This record gives sequence, structure tokens and C-alpha cells, in this order.
Amino acid sequence: MTGFAMKKPTIIWDFDGTLLPIDPYDSEQSLLIFQMQQVAFKFPFHKKIASRAIIYADKKEWLPGKYFKWPYVRLLKNTPIHALDIVAEKLAEKISEIDRSSVRELARRGYEMLVISCGTADLSRRVLEFAGIGNCFSHILANRLTIRNSRIFGMRYSILAPKDKLTALHANNILPENCIAVGDGYTDIPLLDRVKFPVLIDRTGGKRRLAKAKGYHTIASIPELIQLLD
Repeated sequence: MTGFAMKKPTIIWDFDGTLLPIDPYDSEQSLLIFQMQQVAFKFPFHKKIASRAIIYADKKEWLPGKYFKWPYVRLLKNTPIHALDIVAEKLAEKISEIDRSSVRELARRGYEMLVISCGTADLSRRVLEFAGIGNCFSHILANRLTIRNSRIFGMRYSILAPKDKLTALHANNILPENCIAVGDGYTDIPLLDRVKFPVLIDRTGGKRRLAKAKGYHTIASIPELIQLLD
């Protein structure tokens, strides 16, 4: 890889669909599904219907930013915080050992790495920790839950729209021209368009048209990033 000074560039990762494969749901959708299945929590029927509706709409990318987050947080209100650990441990199993080893190798090579996501930071952090790679990332910049009496109370919103990822980057004094960005979809496009080295992870081969139109580098798996950077 050329075009950078001697100091290694910072790698900016998306979370859902990038570090965590969507199989078949992302982390936030998985948390809602877990809640629907909890008899002890007595999740009301109308909330189950609402949860299924926003999960479906979110998978179709019909609910940008706040239009998903606001009902998502309302549906999770009063959820015991330990539910995050249960869901995160299951989700961590979806990150393959070869992906984990590749992330560790990038850290070993001296790349500073951070996550910038439109998702839930508390959940992303737990998934990475259960996968044994949490210490590879210096920051996880995403929306954070507020907790009262060990239950979810609300959320502090910071990254609702794709453009907010760039704002988060600038707020942490990180220049896009010194970065590699790895993402998987529409929420990553503003960041991918600005960084020096944009990488689209396309696990299924369905995003070739986007990559070609934008001129992004393309990988099908995390290990391929190491090959791309060599």
C-alpha cells in the first residue's frame, strides 16, 4: 500500500456487517429478538408486533437514523442490563476465529484501530470483548445507552446519520486523509468517500456495482484486508 507517510494509518471500522457478520440480523435487531423471546420479562404482544415491524423495516433500510433508534430505545426501556451480555456472547460466536486472528494481526503490526458505528456502543463493545479482540480497538464511537437501576433507561445519541461518522472522526482530531475505512453499506459511504483508503467488505458479492461506481477497494473477508495492505 502506498500513499501514506511512515506512520501507519488509522483503521476505522464499521461494526454491524463489517466486524460482525449479519447472520441474519445485526446486533440491535438481535437484541430486540432476544427480548421478544423472554417469557420472564413479559414482553407485551403489542411490543412484539412493533419490534417485528421495525426489524423488518430496518433490514430493508427503510428506517434511517432516528426513525429506527427512537422506537428501538422505547422498546428496550426497562430491559435488565444483563441482557446485553447474553446477546453479545451469542453474537461473538459469529465472528470467526480467522477474522479474530486477522484483527489481532493488524493490531500486532501497529495499526491503531477504532470503531465508528451508527449502532449501540454498549452492545458492540461487549461483542468484541466476548470475541477476545476488544483490546485491539482504542475507541468505540457509537450511541450509548443510559442505565438506571441496572436497567436500560434511554440512549445518548451521537451517531444517528451516516454523515455523523465524519463528525465523530473530526471530533477526535483524526484526519480522514490519514485513515483506512472499512465498511459494508450505505451508512459508511460518507466516510468511505473521504478517507485516503476506502475498503468495502462484500461478503456475498452483491455490492460490486457500488464498489465499482465509487472506486472503493473490495474485500470478501477480513483476512483479505491484510493482503490488501501488504
